[in-house]
Amino acid sequence: MRHKGIFFDRDGVINDNKRPVNKPKDLILYEGVKEALKKAYEAGYDLFIVTNQGGIELGHITHEDLKNIHDSLKEELVGYCNIREIAYCPDFKKFSHRRKPEPGMLLELAEKYDIDLGLSWMVGDMETDITAGIRAGCRTVKIGKPDERADINEMNVKKSTSVKVDLKAVVEEIIKNDSQGFLN
Repeated sequence: MRHKGIFFDRDGVINDNKRPVNKPKDLILYEGVKEALKKAYEAGYDLFIVTNQGGIELGHITHEDLKNIHDSLKEELVGYCNIREIAYCPDFKKFSHRRKPEPGMLLELAEKYDIDLGLSWMVGDMETDITAGIRAGCRTVKIGKPDERADINEMNVKKSTSVKVDLKAVVEEIIKNDSQGFLN
């Protein structure tokens, strides 16, 4: 049986991106993210993070630095959820089928983990995230400034004004949409 998944962008969705994240201590999760991921995980979604990390090509960060950041992130989420995989694209200037807005990371993860993209979601804060999700065949959620192409815009479901990103409200809306049968 194929699985349903949620693909989350990292910077601006999971963590604050006011400053570059070049070391584990730079990764500051938004308030409520752990609980939101737990809710999605307990609802039966396979969770993934798909992130453009062009700073590698530009020389700001190494693959090893990024591995340390992601290991720290996974450690911080222990007891809340299991992230199946964190995929990243290190390219910036050169074309890559993996760099969003291209859907390569989502397609690769879907094949590897038997994910039904028609039952899955891409959550991101950039137009490139929404484009990648659409190209992969996912439904999409836009964090921050609305995107008319997105199935859900965070601004329309946000319940808390005290948090920068209301991922909990987003996850609740995803679960509600799926339970009501709004499937592609």
